[in-house]
Amino acid sequence: MAEKKIPCFLFYLACLYVLLFGFMTGLLMIVLQLIISEDQPYLTGQQSLLNLAPGNHRPNINFLTSIIAYESSNPQSYMPYVQNLRTFFALYEEVNIRPQDGFSTCENGIKTPDSPLFVCKFYPIVLESCVKENNFGYDRSEPCIILKINKIYGWLPDIQNTTMSKNPLVRCYGRYDSEFEDVGTLHYYPNVTIDGVVYGYFDNLYFPYIIQYAYRPPVVAVQIKQVKRNSLFFLTCRLHNLKTATAPLNFEIIID
Repeated sequence: MAEKKIPCFLFYLACLYVLLFGFMTGLLMIVLQLIISEDQPYLTGQQSLLNLAPGNHRPNINFLTSIIAYESSNPQSYMPYVQNLRTFFALYEEVNIRPQDGFSTCENGIKTPDSPLFVCKFYPIVLESCVKENNFGYDRSEPCIILKINKIYGWLPDIQNTTMSKNPLVRCYGRYDSEFEDVGTLHYYPNVTIDGVVYGYFDNLYFPYIIQYAYRPPVVAVQIKQVKRNSLFFLTCRLHNLKTATAPLNFEIIID
């Protein structure tokens, strides 16, 4: 008799777990529908977790490492980096050939119309020598690294000193003091000189990002010239002129 009760008990227990699982799944779906919007993330702007480390860089042919290593005399060595950058900027070119309708005109620090629903086109010509026609400098041992700010919904740069600049500024350094001289000279495009110091800058007109049509974030090109060969350098780039400190962007480079 007891043996017959065991299968019945297991059956009722299984039904109980199925009902409990279904209830919890339904409750979770209701909570997600109430909390999470399809149009915007739950945490936005300065509250976004991406705000802690807002930057990224290209080229990056292996997302498991941040090192850029190649031989300038060997096209098979540097062309993967060049192609990675060409693919990245193809997304900008795709937008830039579209009619101006639906976009803002952004010139001389003025956005027209000044609405967050309309975005500025970003033209790579402002990166000067860091363009695909020059292979981004990789074939002449003057590589360009592209710095970008991640798409953080609703994020507006909290500028610390508007008299210094209305834009977020960026500078890169040797991660260790001993690398400062050997790493070569760093050139930024676009750039601004403040109190004798040259910075790259991300134009404030491109923010905020709110999933606008054809949005492309602004970028800064850092070109390394006269770099010492056959040496591994650790570089770090930091955003400046923001009230809230952010994590640095780190990468390594070696040219044979």
